Amino acid sequence: MLAESQLSRRDVINGLAAGAVVLVAGRLAPTQVFAQAAAAAGTALNAWVAIAPDGIVTLQCAHSEMGQGIMTTFAAIIADELEADWSKCEVVFSPVAPAYRHPVYNWQFTGNAESIRSYHALIRKMGAAAREMLIAAAADRMRVPPSDLAAREGSVRHPGSGRTLGYGELAAAAAGKPVPAEPRVKPESEWRLVGGGRSLPRRDIPAKVEGSAIFGIDVKVPGMVYAAIASAPTLGGKIANVDRASVAGTAGVLAVVPLDYAVAVVAEHYWQARLALEKLKVTWQPGPGGSFDDANLAAMYAAAFASDAGWATAEAHGDAPVTLSSAQRVIEAEYRSPWLSHAPMEPMNATVSVTSDGVTVWAPTQGMQMTQIVLAKVLNVAPEKITVHRTFLGGGFGRRLLADFVAQAALCSKAAGRPVKLIWSREEDIGRDWYRPAFLDHARAALGPDGLPAAIHHRLVAPSILAPVSPVPVEPGTVDGLAVESLVEHPYKIANRRTDYHMLQVPIPTMVLRTTGHGPNNFALESLIDELAHAAGQDPYQYRRRLLAENAAALAVVDRAAALAGWGKAEAGRVHGMAFADCFGSYLCQVAELSVIDGAIKLHKMVSVCDPGRVLDRVNATSLIEGGVVWGLSAALYSAVTFANGHVRERNFDGFRVVTLPDTPELVTDFLQNRPAIGGLGEVGPVCVPAALANAVFAATGRRVRSLPLAREGVFTIYGKTFS
Repeated sequence: MLAESQLSRRDVINGLAAGAVVLVAGRLAPTQVFAQAAAAAGTALNAWVAIAPDGIVTLQCAHSEMGQGIMTTFAAIIADELEADWSKCEVVFSPVAPAYRHPVYNWQFTGNAESIRSYHALIRKMGAAAREMLIAAAADRMRVPPSDLAAREGSVRHPGSGRTLGYGELAAAAAGKPVPAEPRVKPESEWRLVGGGRSLPRRDIPAKVEGSAIFGIDVKVPGMVYAAIASAPTLGGKIANVDRASVAGTAGVLAVVPLDYAVAVVAEHYWQARLALEKLKVTWQPGPGGSFDDANLAAMYAAAFASDAGWATAEAHGDAPVTLSSAQRVIEAEYRSPWLSHAPMEPMNATVSVTSDGVTVWAPTQGMQMTQIVLAKVLNVAPEKITVHRTFLGGGFGRRLLADFVAQAALCSKAAGRPVKLIWSREEDIGRDWYRPAFLDHARAALGPDGLPAAIHHRLVAPSILAPVSPVPVEPGTVDGLAVESLVEHPYKIANRRTDYHMLQVPIPTMVLRTTGHGPNNFALESLIDELAHAAGQDPYQYRRRLLAENAAALAVVDRAAALAGWGKAEAGRVHGMAFADCFGSYLCQVAELSVIDGAIKLHKMVSVCDPGRVLDRVNATSLIEGGVVWGLSAALYSAVTFANGHVRERNFDGFRVVTLPDTPELVTDFLQNRPAIGGLGEVGPVCVPAALANAVFAATGRRVRSLPLAREGVFTIYGKTFS
């Protein structure tokens, strides 16, 4: 909160404008930072590729690695076009620089399943350009036309004479060659490292297995000290007074640092800081929301629905209200998704050194450029004097797009005059999150004579999830594009549909969480579609087929999922539930198979079929979907935060429940590749899980659950019932 509240929208927009025009040619040129770093080992051919004399190729990864395998697949795309020897490729995190910004948004971040789908065309050109420059250098050396040469596995060959020159021998000369503006990228039939059902060993896994991987919490730098932090007891509260004398003389304590809405203690060791923090006497002012609770929040949502003000139309096709007003049969329902914490396994932490020469950051961050801009504002330092080193992330889920925790570490370093590693406690991490807000969707649908929906009207109330990470203002009374995802522009053929959105103002910090709006809105939409199918007396799978009849790619995904699940052929006592999504540029259909034993559900299988256009690494893609399924089960079954006295009740995993192995079913995953463009995968896996599970619960029990998580509605798994 500290950093973002002090950083104006204009500051962020100006930061964008500074590099607003980043042409492909600019990305093809070596960045100053990369060129300097590569100089010791070799030559930078462009911003993405450096080659050492011994042929070792260093490839830049523009994105943070938080378990999604991006260090491997991202670099493999470049290496494939480069025709590099993969065994001689090293992968490093790129610096914060314009060359590595998103090709459309011009913003350097990791999230929204953007890494491959948005950068694919760009980084193929980067590899291809470097390959053509190497061939041009070899043509000079061999005195033959470039068209007579072929690059393959780290060398340029002249088939006619059998002569071969390695990339290491050519790099220096190649760097002096003109940069091709439109290099020839290879046809898919010539891909060697990606696509075609191939998989590569993950670059990040060996270090994580044997313990040498450096996450943010592992960072150690000379002279480093530690900070522990505690926030105001109410959300939005501020410091009234800090009694520094209450910890005077406490062993190891170096500084007490007030941070507006929080206070930190810096000490030689972490537990010295943590214990001193517990002794420190602080007087707090309450937050603007006072001692609000769940009942107050429910009243806010109800008031928003009752008001005619504050609404904006996100989508309107045909005339849904008129069609509904004259319909013979109208189905009406409300769907609720709860407040959620990001709750990554690695709590927020950062190590920062603030000196007169500049600022150095070591952090598990998704928001590389945001970190630089925020620190420049908070510390009044030029952005170019701020160096951001990314570590591995022990989970991100969107929370680490923000830089509040990095700003806190920077202010502690400035106060202590030493490099400071700031570590949030688990209680701080869950209790002071920027939360995925509750979503409340009131849906009305008119059934036509054929049983299909003639009209659907959604009225959605939810706070903004985009505002904290948007470089342009997201104001009340307008539409948050991420908040309405899945309700708008879905592929179902429904002539009359409308989505109205009310951006609720609440005294709680809110932002994106993995699945963005697709997660809660898919639960609402796919639960509604299931209800309409049953109201029409039609099979839910066949009902979706009718709605997708004109979309061959989507239909193929639904059909494949039904076939793998054995839809309609479940063993005695077992039932199926289905949900479909168009999300992050991919189609997804998931089918849950469960039974009921002694009043509790046993989840036997979850089938997932995804069409992301192209699957570049089959094993990693499967891991992304299946890891997403398990993550989605937590949100479907258990996870929620609640509020009392102006703060969050849940402070650890005893209250904020997540699934464990006994709740995890058999996972069956398959892919199709019919969509014309590459879609994302990192956020796709969890999207349909809640709706598929809830629809299966209805099939098994006849009870329609319209509110998540299921445990709060008294629907438990066998394991969850035992340990509830």
